[in-house]
Amino acid sequence: MGNSISAVYCEEEAVVDEPVAEVEEEAVAEEPEEEEEEEEPEIEVKLETAPHDPRFPTTNQARHCYTRYNEFHKCAAEKGEDAEDCKFFQKAYRSMCPNIWLEKWNEEREEGTFAGRY
Repeated sequence: MGNSISAVYCEEEAVVDEPVAEVEEEAVAEEPEEEEEEEEPEIEVKLETAPHDPRFPTTNQARHCYTRYNEFHKCAAEKGEDAEDCKFFQKAYRSMCPNIWLEKWNEEREEGTFAGRY
């Protein structure tokens, strides 16, 4: 029974191969036209997040996020937002904190109701 199914499958496959071969020939003919177009340079993307912090050993990183957010604003108040030291904290909290939290905290900071120190 298995052999008869294989034979039928092979026959159908042979029929399917013929139109596929024609399509492949057309695709090969179109390739040189695509090569003539100017190729876009590849952009190398490096994905990384905040390094491990032993103060926050568990997988729940909510407190870590909040602390990094506060550390950034403390650093920004002391050295200015463009300081290289502050960029580390900014990168860390932006990679960990949900955007909706950041929007809320930024609104609270503008209104003067933020619970953090800075």
